[in-house]
Amino acid sequence: MLRATLKGMASRKARLVLTSLAVVLGTMFVAAAMILTATMEKSVTGVIADAFTDIDAVVTSAEDPAAAQGNTPGATLIPGDVLATVEGLDGVDTASGDVSGQVNAIGDDGKLVGAFAPTIGFNWNDADPGLNEIRDGRSPEADDEVIVSAQFVTDSGLGLGDTVTAYSYTADRADYEIVGVFGLSGDRDSLAGETQMGFTTAAAQRLLTQGEDAYMAIYVKGDASTDAIADAVGADYRVQTGQEASDEAAQGFAVVADIMGYIFLGFGLVAVFVSVFLIINTFTIIVAQRQRELALLRAIGAARGQVVNSVLAEAAVIGVIASILGLGLGVLLGWGLASLVSSTAMGGLPVTLQVPATALWALAVGIGVTVLSALIPAVKASGVPPVAAMREAVNPPKPLRGITIAGLAVTAAGGVLVALGLTDNLGDLGLGGFLTGVGIAFVGITLLTPILSRPLVALLGSVMSWSFSGRLGKLNAGRNPRRTAITASALMIAVALVTGIATLVSSFKATTEELTDSNLNSDLIVMGQQGANIPTFAPETLAEIKALPDVAAVGDLYADFMGPEVDGEATPLFASEDLATSLEIFSGTVAEGSVADLPENGLAVNESAAEDRGVALGDSVEVAFTDGTTVQLQVTAILDDSQLTDGWWVSPAQIQHFTVPKPMQAYIQVTDGADVDAVEAEVDTILADEPEVSVTDNNEFVEQQTSQLDVLLASVQILLALAIIIAIIGVVNTLVLSVLERTRELGLLRAIGMTRGQARRMITVESVIICLFGAVLGITVGIGLGWTVQQALEEEGLTSFALPWALIVGYLVAAVAVGLLAAIAPAARAAKLNVLGAIAYE
Repeated sequence: MLRATLKGMASRKARLVLTSLAVVLGTMFVAAAMILTATMEKSVTGVIADAFTDIDAVVTSAEDPAAAQGNTPGATLIPGDVLATVEGLDGVDTASGDVSGQVNAIGDDGKLVGAFAPTIGFNWNDADPGLNEIRDGRSPEADDEVIVSAQFVTDSGLGLGDTVTAYSYTADRADYEIVGVFGLSGDRDSLAGETQMGFTTAAAQRLLTQGEDAYMAIYVKGDASTDAIADAVGADYRVQTGQEASDEAAQGFAVVADIMGYIFLGFGLVAVFVSVFLIINTFTIIVAQRQRELALLRAIGAARGQVVNSVLAEAAVIGVIASILGLGLGVLLGWGLASLVSSTAMGGLPVTLQVPATALWALAVGIGVTVLSALIPAVKASGVPPVAAMREAVNPPKPLRGITIAGLAVTAAGGVLVALGLTDNLGDLGLGGFLTGVGIAFVGITLLTPILSRPLVALLGSVMSWSFSGRLGKLNAGRNPRRTAITASALMIAVALVTGIATLVSSFKATTEELTDSNLNSDLIVMGQQGANIPTFAPETLAEIKALPDVAAVGDLYADFMGPEVDGEATPLFASEDLATSLEIFSGTVAEGSVADLPENGLAVNESAAEDRGVALGDSVEVAFTDGTTVQLQVTAILDDSQLTDGWWVSPAQIQHFTVPKPMQAYIQVTDGADVDAVEAEVDTILADEPEVSVTDNNEFVEQQTSQLDVLLASVQILLALAIIIAIIGVVNTLVLSVLERTRELGLLRAIGMTRGQARRMITVESVIICLFGAVLGITVGIGLGWTVQQALEEEGLTSFALPWALIVGYLVAAVAVGLLAAIAPAARAAKLNVLGAIAYE
């Protein structure tokens, strides 16, 4: 039986190559995801380890260890006398204080350098530069000098000898002369796309520690033990070995690498799932075509188990070969993806290829999926009676009652979970139960595709059945509903996922537009793009805008997200110089009390937030600001719930305690009859010296808020392209095998007058109908998924439902194009059949 199986495979090379390709692609992506994760973790860990190579101990604040990772306003710092204490310990060769954190720098275009990747300021240390290597110029010697990274030069447009303006959350702007340019070891310009600026210690402290002689960390070299250092500095500080500090610093990067790996793994598993349909279809058709051959084997004594083993052996051989090839290609793809991430987002980080043991799971997935997918066709093959060897192989479509009932039951079960989730009746299951319901319903709909194929194929085919070839193509597409459904389901899954995500993106855009149109009573908006920093501008600039003659009113927003607390619970705080005017512009209303002239100890809060905290009008709450100030404030107003005004609002007198006591946004109403464009130009002139913000109208505001979603959607489409490619291979495979299965039928058609062109058109119509069926079903399911999730998120603010019409039309057009491409090889094969040979074919 094994020899017969291998000889049979050798005679069907083309169809097996197409089947193997699906397994190769799925396995490749799964392996690449695991290799990408391991490679990025190893590469980043290696670089961080290099930075701590000569460091024997690290001292940080025990209260806020994260302070060593950057400028955290309000974080506990290490006083200079602690550094002096460490320097005086026996066994300490050197102890250097680190001052580092995020700063803002203005490039040659007048805007912030690195809006989406931070600019890190630090105190340059000639005695211990770490990974830094001076490429040009020298290190800073005066407090008005700076050395910048090569990435900074690229992003800012500034270079050696130029003057750059820098500032921070706690320090005003100052000018610095660029006296040097440095890079990182390994000829890199940055570690992860960031820009860097090295100052003298005094200049760095002015920017990052409010001028205090204080540090974020102390790096120690020498033989002194960590216990001795800990005893000397006291319990307020944490002492780690260099290795411990290196491992902790690498953890944050490892999380990012894990997230990237999980994303690629998810899309890889989708591709594997799609390939299941291709494999099932291929083996089902092969078994049907080999019915007479299998019957002969049964007639000469082959047991049913041997027939099953024969089909599974064929699947196992395909799975092993394809999975090994997929693993090899996955290694190359993982290395390539890691190199791409390194060059585009990690500043040219040296890539150390890692092939973890977990990558072998890709082999298990590929082989297991192939064998399991062939199991049902194998069992069917074993049921071929020996008498079938004495007659023509006729395989009428099986009844759809069983699979339809199963599909309805599964869909109903998923629908119940979804309905319970939408009505908040899932209890502890919560979101997990809801998403499980969505997945179950998705599987149920997939099971219903055979029964749906008959009416949909007939409907879609009616558009193309105006000719003899078109009518035959329509009939061929609908003659085997199961086969058509399985082929189309592979395409449906990918299209449904993209359409579902696109529907959510469109709904978010529609919600933003509706919120802006119905609730935001402004003509112009001053704000910045949220990125590595929180964009703000000077209060004096806000005053200039308010003073413009054609400005009727201005609503302003101050915010502090960095750690204020209300009654001991972390709570973002908001403020406005004129809360009554701001509420009017935001369409906010007061339920109780008043916001007019909010007193110094006054507080306004929306109803839901007040109810959650158990406070009412007149109650007092304790508010702790990040600058250490603690005050008792009284609730003097309760606001009606509104997306634009929900939160805790303090009086203008408390703005001074905010982490950044500057306005973040301004919403401008122009006077009746004024030229909005002219006012926008005047505001733009006022903002010439404000690099973090710009002025836009409401339409541009909506585009800014939703632009990142378009990038997300494009990324999803690119990643799901693999599943779509596998689906296309499935269509090609099905058509090729169908042509082989219908060889005699095609020969008879040619014998009675069908031309080669008509044969090509018949196969092409069949291909287009199958692809359109998959696309239409996928779009419909995707819209359903998008609507379901939107409904679940309605209470979270996603109030509008909108369809991505452009994408829907695009996918329908693409389905036709895919159908045309997929039909090229099968149609050419059908057209080239030898008429006499085809008639005699068995």
